[in-house]
Amino acid sequence: MIFDTHCHYNLEPLFADWQTAWQTAQNYGVIQTAVIGTDFQTSQQAIAMNKVDSRLHAVIGFHPSEFQELVKNNPTLSTATLTEKIQTQLQSLTTLANQSTIVSIGETGLDYFHLPEDPIQVALIKQLQIDAFIWQIELAHQQAVPLVIHVRDQSDEAYWEVIKILKQHHRGQQPFILHCISGPIEYLKAALELGAYVGMAGNSTYKKADQIRSLIKLTPSDRLLLETDAPFLPPEPYRGQVCQPWMITQTAAFLSEEFNLNQEELYQNSLALFGQA
Repeated sequence: MIFDTHCHYNLEPLFADWQTAWQTAQNYGVIQTAVIGTDFQTSQQAIAMNKVDSRLHAVIGFHPSEFQELVKNNPTLSTATLTEKIQTQLQSLTTLANQSTIVSIGETGLDYFHLPEDPIQVALIKQLQIDAFIWQIELAHQQAVPLVIHVRDQSDEAYWEVIKILKQHHRGQQPFILHCISGPIEYLKAALELGAYVGMAGNSTYKKADQIRSLIKLTPSDRLLLETDAPFLPPEPYRGQVCQPWMITQTAAFLSEEFNLNQEELYQNSLALFGQA
């Protein structure tokens, strides 16, 4: 039995025929999935999928890259106007959370990997991402559900900024997931002390992914989760293809052999995290 803790049936190309992709995943032993929102529309779609099949669990939130796109697509808007637009979007997310059954908030976090050259835009994007991240931490507390955190950077800045924000704003009652684990070893250690779960995706199977595997090795087995991030990050030997949700079985088999992981324990970790979803 497999619980895919991070999948985007609500993104193309999966969304066009998500029912078939979901059925195929079930044929391979995937029996529950968390469908992750990246903006208001995809969060709505995650909720709609949950209403079709209760084994597809809705996770709603705003991906940090959404704010980079907002700045890029609205270069003439003032900082105050951009902030107001984000606050309006996040308020709509609150309404959605209060009116629907959800299992988590996310994916949120910080993504400094591809930023524009303009330093003024960079500063604005980072601040908007931080503000939205803090707000979604608060929403997770309000809803008493876990938080799904996306962190990506070419340096260590975003990783340590996430730890700083968590120490200031995460009250410790609700667990959180480091989706698609990456970053420095000391960052992982700090996050584990704060209660982190660690998501293992298809990129952990790549030949040059020794850093990712070193992070997995350091994580207690009761904090590990399986995820696809489909349609992204297909495992070996499917690199270059669209990641289909059933491919999580390939990731699971690789990690079981590499780290002697118990698949039943990973499944139970997911149930414990999402409240026996």
